[in-house]
Amino acid sequence: MEERNLEFDDDGKIKVRKAGGLEESQASEDGEIVIEVPDLGEQAEGASGIATEEELARRSLEQEKRREKRREEAEALYREGEALFAAGDLDGAGEKFLDSAALYGADWRPWFGVVRVQTRDFTEFGGIYECEQAYDKAFRRMTKEDRAQLAEKYGKRLEEKANECAQASERLNAQDAQEREELRPYVQSVYKKSLRRLIVSVILLAIFTASACAMAPFVRSVPDYSILIPCIVCAVVAVALLVVAIAFLRLFILAGLSRSANLRAGTTAAGDAARASAETEELIRSIIDDLQKS
Repeated sequence: MEERNLEFDDDGKIKVRKAGGLEESQASEDGEIVIEVPDLGEQAEGASGIATEEELARRSLEQEKRREKRREEAEALYREGEALFAAGDLDGAGEKFLDSAALYGADWRPWFGVVRVQTRDFTEFGGIYECEQAYDKAFRRMTKEDRAQLAEKYGKRLEEKANECAQASERLNAQDAQEREELRPYVQSVYKKSLRRLIVSVILLAIFTASACAMAPFVRSVPDYSILIPCIVCAVVAVALLVVAIAFLRLFILAGLSRSANLRAGTTAAGDAARASAETEELIRSIIDDLQKS
């Protein structure tokens, strides 16, 4: 279910706005009443050219009726969503909650319903980041009493889940440390072996390169080119050793990275799982804090 980008900033308040004419005003999407008052400096249709108090009252009443109708329709959609949620149709419930919020966004319940859908009623938290807007809108519109009721309903469950995540994180961190400790002798051995190979290959490369360079000036000066063959052999061996040294250098770098990773906490699969559990615990405790805010 994709969260819709619906913005509702005012919770059902009445706003008076000056307008150039007497066109009928519209209710905002979150249930806010907007009364357009004509600019008294301009002439409007009618004998007096100024809207009477009775006319403004009539329009306000009509606006209130339309707003009440939208609220009733939103309430019906919300109840449909609750029925679908109870039946296990989470996608259908989410759509109904969003439709309800679109009609009357001042009600926190449809927004909270979207959060419940994304978190499987606060049992799975991987999808909560997909409904951040709904989460913020729901908690911004809740009263202290609403939060207290939700805390009573979900608080114990969330606290237990947070404790489970904390225990899992502690256990997985211990497993990560043990696995790294057991693997450390092997990692150190590979690192030292790759270092020795690199040093030997570099030394041999230097020797054969120096030999080829030392013999090269005397190739033509010596009769029968007797130095040519040794010079060529040293040059070929030096090229081969260069390739070998580059390969050993690559292995040495990889061994060094493995050695560094082995010394850092959280670099095994258990470490990754421990980090995920810790993040989930932090998220759950932030939800608990939001529910307990006055």
